Amino acid sequence: MTDLTLTSGFVQASENGAVLHLTLDRADKLNAMTASMYQDLTRAVNHLAERDDLHVLLLTGNGRAWCAGNDIGDFLNADPASRDSGKLSPAMVLVHALMALDKPVVIGVQGNATGIGTTLLLHADLVVAADDARFQTAFINLGLVPEAGSSLLLPALIGRQNANRLLLAGDTLTAEEAERCGLVAYRVTPDELEPTAQALAQRLAEKSPTAMAMTKQLLRQSDAAIKSQIEKESVLFAERMFSEDTRERFSKFLKGS
Repeated sequence: MTDLTLTSGFVQASENGAVLHLTLDRADKLNAMTASMYQDLTRAVNHLAERDDLHVLLLTGNGRAWCAGNDIGDFLNADPASRDSGKLSPAMVLVHALMALDKPVVIGVQGNATGIGTTLLLHADLVVAADDARFQTAFINLGLVPEAGSSLLLPALIGRQNANRLLLAGDTLTAEEAERCGLVAYRVTPDELEPTAQALAQRLAEKSPTAMAMTKQLLRQSDAAIKSQIEKESVLFAERMFSEDTRERFSKFLKGS
């Protein structure tokens, strides 16, 4: 087992008992994710999987947002060849790592949860949201399609109409709406978010790791279907990401128009 080495400069890792706590630390950009941040998170998830003394993953974000989605500049600068031959993006490699993890994943959400900031929650086991959290996939607004298996998982989790609000209408769900439709498990005040998420992670860490792993395996009955959907989404996502229409939308977004 190797030591955990993070290189992006925007992901912080700490251990609290049997909990591995990862913090997105790019607050000035609302924790928008770059390729190197996804790679750091994947390294950390794989590291956790190898550690018998760590039982839970806790993910949080510094600042006023959990995660404002993928860095649009990264999208604009992406090499089309990076998606050739069905190669998964760094974001989807992270999703696959989370899907394979037999240890519980807790995510604490405040402020913006946009794009991958929302779809990543579909691969957590328990989500704690602050009252100020806002959930928006935003793909349709940028000329993109769903990713991370969200076109399959969201309708199953929150119902077809709520999923269509996010994926077709580009609506934003409040924390109250997200709790009501089952996107999040707990809703607390902003001041309560960090201690509540930490306490939940510690509570899970005290349970039997073997029983936890077995329970997660029993709950994961549709992994093959989800992976197949992710592959389908990834092909269409890349097609849209490199289209002239979508790249114009990216440019307008970065210019604030």
